[in-house]
Amino acid sequence: MSAADVARQAAGQADEELAWTPAWRLREMFERRELSPLEFAQFLLVRVDRYAHYGAFITVFPELLLEQAKAATERFARGEPQGMLDGLPVSIKDTIFTKGLRTTLGSRAFADLTPDTDAVASERLKAANAIIFAKNNTPEFALNRRSFNLVSREALNPWDRTRTSGGSSGGAGVAAAAGLGPLAVGTDGGGSIRIPASFNGVFGVLPSRGRIPNGAGLYHAPTSGIGPMTRDVRDAATLFQVMACCDERDVRTMRTPPPDYLAQLEDGVTGLRMAWSADLGRVTPDDPAIPELCHEVAQTFAKLGAIYSEPDIRLEDPHDSMELDTEYSRLQVADWFRSLVPDYQDLLSWAWSLPPEKKKLLTIYILDRSDRPTALEYVLSIRPEVRYRPKTRLSDLFKDVDILMAPVIARTAFTCGDESVTPWQYTAYTHIANVSGYCAASVPAGFHNGMPIGLQLIARPGEEQLLFRAARALERERPWSQDRPPLEPPIE
Repeated sequence: MSAADVARQAAGQADEELAWTPAWRLREMFERRELSPLEFAQFLLVRVDRYAHYGAFITVFPELLLEQAKAATERFARGEPQGMLDGLPVSIKDTIFTKGLRTTLGSRAFADLTPDTDAVASERLKAANAIIFAKNNTPEFALNRRSFNLVSREALNPWDRTRTSGGSSGGAGVAAAAGLGPLAVGTDGGGSIRIPASFNGVFGVLPSRGRIPNGAGLYHAPTSGIGPMTRDVRDAATLFQVMACCDERDVRTMRTPPPDYLAQLEDGVTGLRMAWSADLGRVTPDDPAIPELCHEVAQTFAKLGAIYSEPDIRLEDPHDSMELDTEYSRLQVADWFRSLVPDYQDLLSWAWSLPPEKKKLLTIYILDRSDRPTALEYVLSIRPEVRYRPKTRLSDLFKDVDILMAPVIARTAFTCGDESVTPWQYTAYTHIANVSGYCAASVPAGFHNGMPIGLQLIARPGEEQLLFRAARALERERPWSQDRPPLEPPIE
């Protein structure tokens, strides 16, 4: 090999490392003029094209990325960067509205939709001078366990492309795991950030209800939250810091301003009360080996100074679980039904006025149906008291616990096309946080049979800083950044 060939190979390897460089480090490189936003943007577009067959994105905006990266490069050259994310590319899920940028909701019916308004998260990302360069893949209306639709190709798991990336934020999980941009944003209505994070081996956070407001034209289920998906905890905390706010366009917005998540990031877990549960008192694991592996990782926190315990947890009995599953499934499409049914509130009032025994019969009828419910069936099946039952029981548990730990899902990513996994199996560990309004995260916890698994951390509403602190402590103790998927070239 000639000296020129050696030099080119070394340069190629150096470029490859850029794909795995965290956003906060890229920002430092921009400021020291070691790398410009434009140079990184050019590198990223080549990589996105090379691995397009993994289906991370529905739409990419190359001209926008280059134009805004050039402007950011000029700001850094003047020593005048503006915003925490200036010059950094961000991809966001295609159910989050972006003004002037194609937003399909994963549906052919909206293939040509270009919103004239931004979601609050999009608005705040732009204000921080992040560059929204792509929209991440999602199942239609974010309502599936796999990220496939009729608008684009399926989002495939970068660790094994015969397997799913998960849903409904599978595209964001692929982007983060495959080094297709340092920052990605997903949504989570029952596990849709945490499960793809677990399947793809990245870090993902569900915010407390209202911590990152939903308003301004966002298609969103009532239990959903917008959150970061990254390879690096500090990156996720920075992204979260930018998006978290109080905004009256969302009636559920938190009224208190967010804390400084970055200031507390290195505080560790000393003194935090951290509890482990393998089954939350109600889940039968699909693969018992995964709770065992997560248990080993959870015990690491005792060594790091946490007050570790394994209480006997009984969040709900099987009867409650059935009702909760019904409520959760119906909530997933509630906002959509509201927009389609003009007399929704009248129907809702009538349904709630029915005698309890009739509402119970209707609920069981809905559970026995295999096809999608109609809007009328949805409002008839609602049991408003169910939504608050798990919150009461969680609040009892959290009198003595700061962080609850459990698996994210007791299986690795399943094969594409496998429809045997039911919604209840898929979200058995995760949807309790959504329905209750708590915050939660998926932290990489190693591998089982060569595929990533995730440890779930759950905290009280408004205490995301504890999740970031715990995840960062684990990241220091058990670094996962060196774990990189074996990306393959496209099949000819």
